[in-house]
Amino acid sequence: MLFFSHKMKSISFLSSYTKLFGVVVLALGAWAAARAVGEPMADSPSAFLRDQTGSAIHWQPWNEQTLKHAKEEGRPVYVFIGYFLSELSRATTRQSFANPEVVEFLNQNFYCILVDRDEQPELAACAQHYLRTVKQLDGWPAHLWLTPELQPFEGGSYLPPSEEWGKASFIKIARQAKDAWTTDATACRSRAAEAVSALAHPFSAIKSEAAHIPEKLTAAATAWRETADAVHGGFGDAPKAPEPELLRFLLRQSPADRAIALATLHAIIAGAIHDPIDHGFFERTTDAAWRMPNFQKTLMMQARLALAFLDGAQISGDAPLAAGAREALDYALARLALPKGGFAAAQDGTGETLAGYFAWTEAEIDSALGADAAAFKTAYGVVAAGNVSAEEDASGVFTGKNLLYRATPVGEVAAEAALVRAAGKLSTVRDQRAALPRDERATAGAHGLMLAALSRAGVQLAEPKYLDAAKLLFATVKKEFITSATGDVRRLRGSASAGTPVDYAALALGCREYGQATKNNEADTLAAQLLARVDQLYVDSASGHYYSSPAELPIGLFTRAPAAVDTLSAEAIALQAGVPADVAKALQASLVASLESTPTAPGDGLLALVLAQPTPAKP
Repeated sequence: MLFFSHKMKSISFLSSYTKLFGVVVLALGAWAAARAVGEPMADSPSAFLRDQTGSAIHWQPWNEQTLKHAKEEGRPVYVFIGYFLSELSRATTRQSFANPEVVEFLNQNFYCILVDRDEQPELAACAQHYLRTVKQLDGWPAHLWLTPELQPFEGGSYLPPSEEWGKASFIKIARQAKDAWTTDATACRSRAAEAVSALAHPFSAIKSEAAHIPEKLTAAATAWRETADAVHGGFGDAPKAPEPELLRFLLRQSPADRAIALATLHAIIAGAIHDPIDHGFFERTTDAAWRMPNFQKTLMMQARLALAFLDGAQISGDAPLAAGAREALDYALARLALPKGGFAAAQDGTGETLAGYFAWTEAEIDSALGADAAAFKTAYGVVAAGNVSAEEDASGVFTGKNLLYRATPVGEVAAEAALVRAAGKLSTVRDQRAALPRDERATAGAHGLMLAALSRAGVQLAEPKYLDAAKLLFATVKKEFITSATGDVRRLRGSASAGTPVDYAALALGCREYGQATKNNEADTLAAQLLARVDQLYVDSASGHYYSSPAELPIGLFTRAPAAVDTLSAEAIALQAGVPADVAKALQASLVASLESTPTAPGDGLLALVLAQPTPAKP
């Protein structure tokens, strides 16, 4: 207050105050700008996006507001599309995007947008369509460089942080995109327009009706049989995936095909791809003998394998296969079920820092099991030196450790019961380890497949707990994923993103199975409604294929892409779910066309075709 009583001093103070105020304003502006960069990621429902909250890259989400800003800036746009369970997506954010040179380069030259593949499936499908068609590339993550008008002029799949085995590094491709734009933006726009034109009309009309389907299915079974691994089960060499739908298809073919499928199902149960501690199944193994898992357990794989085990048990009467179905479902109910209904998508144990969660030293097992340790170690291949080969453990993270697989045949009932009790003790020990990261939001399609598996298991295994779980899941599906009276579907709980064709079809399949299991007419009605809606929005009736987006493209998309196929095809699931006859005819024809171009066609399409065939009349 004294200062205000002295005019000369007040002038001097005001001058200093003005300067100080300017500094404060600049500082607040910088703070606000930094906060604005991080906040869109921090507020996202996507765990993948939230993980980049502290990134020095000025990431923005893909939405109408940021796309408008991108166009207004007039700079080229860089889009990175990854997802929570992608090791290569995480590697890119951990390596390339943590490099100060990369950070500065991206911030100076591009408007940067970060996308979760599962949150923006339509954009993800566009990216894959561009990479496959124009760049002859495939896989995740995906990199796109777009003009300010949001058309692609450059792109790539996984780009390593440095040159590897002749593959260009991320910064090299990013510099190429920047240089191309700086040198001749008009040429970039022209190239992008040509690319978008090339992406239009991806489907060819069906030239003829599907004919001789049984013979073609037999030929496909023969082609797959020739790739079978007679020693370890499964198909081909490493890496190996369970291929549940392929196994279900082969179970319905010749005795030789059936034998291969049953042997593979038993091998999966015995292998380290099966976790005997909490009974879930991993996504795949990196070796041929099912001994080195990729440490991810997804809801979708539990559902798919449960259905395969149920088919195997129904056809063969093998009790271990029925047990395999129970174990897949029990794991999902115990480890992935959410308190408010529905399921998480996955537990993720990938990465060197997490690998020890599933591994055991001999000393740990001896300490936990005491007198029961010897029998358990013999049954599950545990040895003092560890049972992971150096060839499969190049980084040495499993040195002296064991991954559990069934090393001895199943014994008498009392011995097996003792092993189960021992596994329970080890489960208590393992639960004291640091918890695995979990992707909390499963897609609508994964929920649909789990609904189908629970419904079938409840009836086939005569276990009410599975039907009770199916009843709760059906209620959750209606509440969380059906968004309109006409049968519109959201992809993820709490998300504004529309469901994909796979989401619609898988939910319809789950509702069909639930309706049959419980004689619930509401479920059957909802299934029919979902199939009608997916056809109205996405089907191309002339080709028998589904698009990834409706005819009216959402803001920002540069083409109407085919429904992306990463795990299962919408055409195959919709055919299984019971589409109307005219749509079924087109879908069958498109799946048969794939048989003619690929002898070992995907198993889900083969299964759908064989299930769609009329059942021969009994004599």
